[in-house]
Amino acid sequence: MARDRAARLTRKTGINLLPIVIFVIVAAVAGAGLFAWDYRWRKQQEVQSRPPAPPAPEVLVRNLVESIIGKDTVKDAKLDAATGTVSITFESATFKPDQPKKDSREFIDAEAKLATDVILRLPEQLLASVPALGQVKQVTLTIVYQGATLATAIAQRDKKGVQVTYVDPRVK
Repeated sequence: MARDRAARLTRKTGINLLPIVIFVIVAAVAGAGLFAWDYRWRKQQEVQSRPPAPPAPEVLVRNLVESIIGKDTVKDAKLDAATGTVSITFESATFKPDQPKKDSREFIDAEAKLATDVILRLPEQLLASVPALGQVKQVTLTIVYQGATLATAIAQRDKKGVQVTYVDPRVK
């Protein structure tokens, strides 16, 4: 009966419905496929265009000190957000065992000053991305040379200068 109706329509108008139905189905499937592909591509672009997550505060502290003292010099960096203290252990880049004590002390003092200043005087952009570093009140440094502790240094945000305590007899 349905065939008779289609046959009568074909006879009356001269239009065969089968190619039209096939075309509509193919167009709908192709359109759905393109929509799905475009949706997936837009999601991937959205993920790629997001800014990277800010680094962990310890990683940022390590990178800041290494940018001043030297690459791969920081042995340990810890941030205690509860007390507002940063503890850093790094290898001295300027200490030489055969240089005079006066020069060694100057170089260690300079390293301590630079390392503490880079953490206590951060630019606003870094503080905005890692607010935990804005709460730092004290920086404690341990300066080592080939595994032996040369000196310790403490700097506080509200006090000027760095208090350096020499431990190794080569710099005392």
